[in-house]
Amino acid sequence: MKKIFFKRILAYVIDCTILFFVMVLVNLFIPVFGDIEELNARLTTSMDNYTTGEITMDEFVEESNDISYNLMKATYISSIAGIVIYILYFVVFQAYNNGQTLGKKWLKLQVIKMDNSNVDINSLLRRSLFPYGILVNFILVILLLFTSKSVYLNINTILSNIQTIIIFITLIMMFIKERGVHDYLANTKVIEA
Repeated sequence: MKKIFFKRILAYVIDCTILFFVMVLVNLFIPVFGDIEELNARLTTSMDNYTTGEITMDEFVEESNDISYNLMKATYISSIAGIVIYILYFVVFQAYNNGQTLGKKWLKLQVIKMDNSNVDINSLLRRSLFPYGILVNFILVILLLFTSKSVYLNINTILSNIQTIIIFITLIMMFIKERGVHDYLANTKVIEA
């Protein structure tokens, strides 16, 4: 019975690996707005200064937050591309591929509705919002573009923590009940195909 849990996790790892390589390729063609090398060098210097005691933990956190914010500003188009790619893969591709991503196909798993009918795009979109970070990343890009640094950083922390909790609860539910939070939101289940 728990075999499907581990197959689902492995399918997810396969899908994320595929998407990692897709994103690497896509990012070769996406413009960056800022000097990422300089920001990474600042981050390394800040870490070195903290480890040698030249700056306090508070100074290190403040500097790291500033650098992280500037890195996000420099690469926000990559974040938008990531959202689009995840929707295309986990929603559109899966809808037109009989409820299967490549990982699910290789492991002979399939997403279907609770009434055993084929899953549709709306169900897959609801199902994909939380576990793949689509909703959180969409909100964060909007906040990055239209709010202040402090608002962005505070909400980023809150949303990241909420997402981590949802993923943890989802894993527990999938292990115990074979359906995660995302399955309940979309009224779906994963079966062996």
